[in-house]
Amino acid sequence: MVKNRFLKPILWLTIIAAYLLGGCSLLSPAQSQTITLEGEQREAVLEYASPMGENLITGLVNRDYETFSKDFDTTMKKGMDESAFEKLLSTLTDKLGAYQSHEISQVLQDEKYTIVIYRLTYEKDNLVTMRIVFNRDEPHLISGLWFDSPELRKK
Repeated sequence: MVKNRFLKPILWLTIIAAYLLGGCSLLSPAQSQTITLEGEQREAVLEYASPMGENLITGLVNRDYETFSKDFDTTMKKGMDESAFEKLLSTLTDKLGAYQSHEISQVLQDEKYTIVIYRLTYEKDNLVTMRIVFNRDEPHLISGLWFDSPELRKK
C-alpha cells in the first residue's frame, strides 16, 4: 500500500517535469533552425563555397589529398587525415564506381554554418548527395563533409 501511495505522485511529477522541459525547449530560441538560401544570398555563399567545393571534388577525382583538404579548418584536417581520405576513396570507388559529374542542388544556412548540398553522379549510383559544411565566419573554411546514397548504405 505504501508503494502505491508514492507511485502516483512520482508519476505525475515525472509527467509535469517532462512537459515543462519540453515547453522550455520550445520557448527557447531555435538555435538549429536551418533556412534555404535563394537568389542573391545563395549567390553570395556560392561565391566562396563553389571554389572550395571544386577543390574538394577535384582532390577526390584525382586522389590528391592536398587539393581535397586545401580548404579544411583545423578540426576537419584532424578528422579527415590522409589515412581517412584513403578509406573514403576506397569506399567510394568500391561502392559507387567511377565519378561522372556533380551539380549544386541546395544551399542551406543556420546560425553557425552554411551547408552546400551537391548531387553527384557515379557509375553505379546517380543518387549520391555530398554535404559540405562551411563556417559562416571568415574565412568560411570547410568544417564538415558527409556522403549519402542508397549504395553507400548497403553493407
